[in-house]
Amino acid sequence: MSLNGILLTLTLLVTSNITLAQTNCINQLADLSYIMKSKQQGLLRFESSRLATDFSYQTDLAFSDYLAFAYQYILAKNPRASMPCPILTDTYQHLVKQQQRTSTPNIVDLIAPFELRQNNNHKAVLLIHGLTDSPFTYHDLAQIYFQQGYTVRTLLLPGHGTAADALSNINAKQWQQATAYAIKRTVKDFDQVILGGYSTSAALLLNYLTVQPVDSKIKALMLFSPATEPHNKNGWLAKWIDRIPFINWIDKDADIDFAKYESFPFNAATAADDAMHSIALSTLIKRPLPNLPIFSVMSDVDTTIDTRASLQLLTALHDVKARPANRLDTLVYYGDATKITRDFPDDYTLLNPQCKSSTCKNIHGISHIAVVNSPNNPYYGIADVYRNCGSYLDDDALYKLCKTTKTPNIGERTAENIAAFPTFQRLTYNPYFTEQAHYIKQFIKQVEGFQGNQ
Repeated sequence: MSLNGILLTLTLLVTSNITLAQTNCINQLADLSYIMKSKQQGLLRFESSRLATDFSYQTDLAFSDYLAFAYQYILAKNPRASMPCPILTDTYQHLVKQQQRTSTPNIVDLIAPFELRQNNNHKAVLLIHGLTDSPFTYHDLAQIYFQQGYTVRTLLLPGHGTAADALSNINAKQWQQATAYAIKRTVKDFDQVILGGYSTSAALLLNYLTVQPVDSKIKALMLFSPATEPHNKNGWLAKWIDRIPFINWIDKDADIDFAKYESFPFNAATAADDAMHSIALSTLIKRPLPNLPIFSVMSDVDTTIDTRASLQLLTALHDVKARPANRLDTLVYYGDATKITRDFPDDYTLLNPQCKSSTCKNIHGISHIAVVNSPNNPYYGIADVYRNCGSYLDDDALYKLCKTTKTPNIGERTAENIAAFPTFQRLTYNPYFTEQAHYIKQFIKQVEGFQGNQ
């Protein structure tokens, strides 16, 4: 190579390194040209490594061993794991104080499973995320439990935390195995345990609690946008479509969201459908739930999960004669309460918050993905750092407009909303989060009081 060629190569390397150093997860969100290129070419859709190593999920392995493994796993396989990401949630700052994270986070630091530790306490909550998500899902909710004196543990489901293509190689049994490990290990480490599941993981928890004897240390179950049945009743077809050569994806997006996948392979739909099928009403009738109170949160216009099916499930599980703890069962329902099915139990505690501030007046329905995030979340919150524009994957012009408009319309992406507004951004935060936090604290106090009277 000539001297000029060597100098040119060195210049390109230096320039590339400077560009990389200046790029972070927030700057990428503002780079529309990169977003469109990534959407079209799948730049972030595939793992950076095909390492076969996996965690054994043996109960005798300490949770700290699991956390260390998961962190390194993400670091090895996520193409942006080492990218700076200046998102400082309250939970992240707690992890820094506990010397579990550095003060300047990279993406891996934010999406890896974590444990917010109390000093010498005996109670814990285990929180498990949903399909395509990561433990970042719980950065806001974790604070509520931590403030109530609970150690907070989270789990990374297999196929998550790296790149969307990883979901092409997993199944519901792997999720169930990871869930069982996390529950058994937490029960082994603490005297009182609350289980919390969002979306698909709600189905995983319900399945676990109804297939085997459950340790009496588990005191309550909390479900956020629980996955019971999808709106699309043809989910079972996904496994057959996935076998057709070169037809692997339901959605192909930019995957610019550092905390969850935006692209969606057919196999992921297959695994989710299997998880939901495991808690079908016809099945649960033969496998009764233990004597645990249930706290649930759902929206009337959820376009991911059939809310009517979720209400039917809660109705079937609510038997105060068979399970006295059921008198504490609580439902936080966002939307029109008159749409709740007539056979829903009269003695169920129903909480239906109404809009009282400007935060929610211009929001058109609470979305499936919104319930877990605070408006103060520095990424998904009202500051509008990240925008979910998945309604326009097939229309680049509207997709770009959704990403850039100064006056987006937000809410759940119902057909009516998409037709009514020129661009529609899916709501990523819960305008009622403060009220929801109060309901959670109230429920926990009732659970602790109920157990104290046993």
